[in-house]
Amino acid sequence: MTRRTLLLFFLCLASLGISASDNAALYATLDSLISHYNRLTAEKEQRINSIQQRISGITLTPEQNYDLNMRLYDEYVAYKFDSAYYYIDKNVKALRGTPDHERFAASAVRMAHILSVSGLFDRARKILEEVTPDSLSNEQKIAYYNQQSELNLYRSEMAQYTDYFTEYIQQAQYYRQLIMQIAPQNSQDYIFNMATYISEQGDNDKAIKMLESYLVQLHEGTRDYSIITSTLAYFYQKQGDTRQQERYLLLSAISDERGAIRENNSLRSLSEILMAQGNNDEAYHYLIQAISEARFYGSRLRMMQVGRMAPQVLQLYDMQRSRTQRNTYIYMGIISLISLILLAIMYDTLKLYRKKKAASRQIEIMNQELTAQNIQILGTNNEMKEVNRIKDEYIGRFLQLSSNLIKRSEEHNKALNRLARDRKLEDLYAELKSQQFINGGIRMFHQNFDEAFLNIYPDFISEVNKLMTDDNRFLPSDDSNKHLTTELRILALIRLGISDNQEIADILRSSITTIYTYRSKLKAKAVHKESFEDEVRLIATY
Repeated sequence: MTRRTLLLFFLCLASLGISASDNAALYATLDSLISHYNRLTAEKEQRINSIQQRISGITLTPEQNYDLNMRLYDEYVAYKFDSAYYYIDKNVKALRGTPDHERFAASAVRMAHILSVSGLFDRARKILEEVTPDSLSNEQKIAYYNQQSELNLYRSEMAQYTDYFTEYIQQAQYYRQLIMQIAPQNSQDYIFNMATYISEQGDNDKAIKMLESYLVQLHEGTRDYSIITSTLAYFYQKQGDTRQQERYLLLSAISDERGAIRENNSLRSLSEILMAQGNNDEAYHYLIQAISEARFYGSRLRMMQVGRMAPQVLQLYDMQRSRTQRNTYIYMGIISLISLILLAIMYDTLKLYRKKKAASRQIEIMNQELTAQNIQILGTNNEMKEVNRIKDEYIGRFLQLSSNLIKRSEEHNKALNRLARDRKLEDLYAELKSQQFINGGIRMFHQNFDEAFLNIYPDFISEVNKLMTDDNRFLPSDDSNKHLTTELRILALIRLGISDNQEIADILRSSITTIYTYRSKLKAKAVHKESFEDEVRLIATY
């Protein structure tokens, strides 16, 4: 029996004084909001666009840019991962290494949050290590400790059923204690962390009372409301109260949909409850919506979480299909034996056949969704492998090159000091005027760049030759496995994501006109001139 059939049954009993489920109206509200998904998304986009249009054509001060980036981050943080990352990254880069540690800390904490929700735990931990909490105000310390606690909670989610789970929970508890020591007792930070702390200690009743009392101060459609209701659902789950858990998950999901909050977990958890109740169609409906929103937001962590449920859904549908087939055979046997109920059995058989067909179609759709997810995850993993390989190679090269340049600079400085000390002014002037030292540094840079790049892309020259016409391919030489020509260096920088002519000219110590000329000639020699540089960017590391 589906959930909608149950609702009709409860409504019939209402006249006899038997109350229907309190959650029926909440399901209706949630379904209505999901049906208006596109409109709510458009309203969110319009609100963000209005912020950007108000400053269009205005030159902002660094402080105004900081405030604008913070505001846009707040708009995107639970809406789109990549946009939120883009704006907070601008603040982190602008403030890193400056004396303004307070604002850097505020940006770093937000950066850690956006990295955590995407499952990039190590990067989140590293940026939090750049923050010195002892130098912060109490308000900033609370934000910092909240993020440390949140990071450990996300890590515990991914470490369930392992020895690390308890360690991460204990770390989260530690930071909750630090927050409770400095946060005002009537603040959300204190109440939320106190409730989660005592719940973990085993006092769920008190934790629930604290959050339910505080919830009346919040507004549906806000991120805070969604978090508090989702946490209450978790507390009731620990108590085994499935009805209240379902109710608060519904409230959290409704708040998420109303506020266009795409970084959410309630729909997925709600589909798990419906699946346990046997409402597979409804579970599938909400799971597909959860997958769609996780993909829209761009969080690998949420995609992995909803992906874990897919085998369970497929198994349930396989069982349902098997039961349908078995029932079909039973009814066909009954048809041959009991002619008086032939019409009724034929009707039921047709209904079961349609249900089987619908179930098969749903399984097919879900398989397509899973295939798309796997392709996306595989692509992301390959990109991360390539980025890590490039990072490791160039960090080592950078350190070696920096060390060599420092050593050369020290030796050159000593030589100049000797000339100055011996008052050999003409020799000193000649040495200062000479470009030999600079040219040597450029050659060293080119050598290190070429070797590092060819270590990462050993087949780069041969792959480029595949893109060139037969008469214009680069001829191999004795040192072609160690050194690049100027044309190949330009293509190498394009492969690394640097496509601006001025940036390429600055890196290669050349004029922008020269770079433009080289790129034009290379395109002219390519097999596919218009897409040549795009094809260069797709050359793999191995």
